[in-house]
Amino acid sequence: MIEGLKPYAEYKESEIPWAPAIPSSWQTERAKRLFTKMQRPVRPDDDVVTCFRDGRVTLRRNRRLRGFTEATVFSGYQGIRKGDLVIHGMDAFAGAIGVSDSDGKGTPVYNVCEPGPGVIASYYAHTVREMSRSQWILALAKGIRERSTDFRYEMFGNQIVPLPPPDEQAAIVRFLDHANRKIDGFIRAKRKLIGLLNEQKQAIIHRAVTGKDEIRRMKDEIGNSSFILHPFRRSPPASPGSATSRSMGAH
Repeated sequence: MIEGLKPYAEYKESEIPWAPAIPSSWQTERAKRLFTKMQRPVRPDDDVVTCFRDGRVTLRRNRRLRGFTEATVFSGYQGIRKGDLVIHGMDAFAGAIGVSDSDGKGTPVYNVCEPGPGVIASYYAHTVREMSRSQWILALAKGIRERSTDFRYEMFGNQIVPLPPPDEQAAIVRFLDHANRKIDGFIRAKRKLIGLLNEQKQAIIHRAVTGKDEIRRMKDEIGNSSFILHPFRRSPPASPGSATSRSMGAH
């Protein structure tokens, strides 16, 4: 997947602590010059949008309803539009950053940011998630509870971030989306295989401990033993004239 990728011809030092060198053709800029913090009113038909830790920002009903405390009063909620960059102020350190795929409303803890001209929100969703992965957000933000942060727009806006040309932003997003789809497919296949192997393991344990299979040790050397599993076989009863019967009668 990445075998054909090559580094840029030249790099330069940057002022970005988590990316100290960037391609020479890229610029840098503070995030507040690329994004505008929005404070939209909520519309009557807006449903709740949730920013998940895996980077998906979507209507809550598209994902799941269990595990959430449903609000009855939406005081302070703000309008979110498809294409907004949404950063969860308390969970950004854990990757809760993404581009909304839906119109709706969200909690005031979200930083809802509208991209400016030449700014591709999806590229910066990956960028800010990299800030999270590198623990830069955790280092920056003052925690208000254990394993949490208070990563507000003012803090985000003050960060210096890479600014590739728009066509390179788009190319990076396309590549990452393609790579992530393939990797997610591999992960699903591996999880399915792990599930099948766990089922097989449990079946073997059940048959062994309940006596459905006889375990016959073939080698006695510790660390180099193998086992054969096969069903128990009952010996047929000896016939009256058989050698076994005569032998038993002699006793």
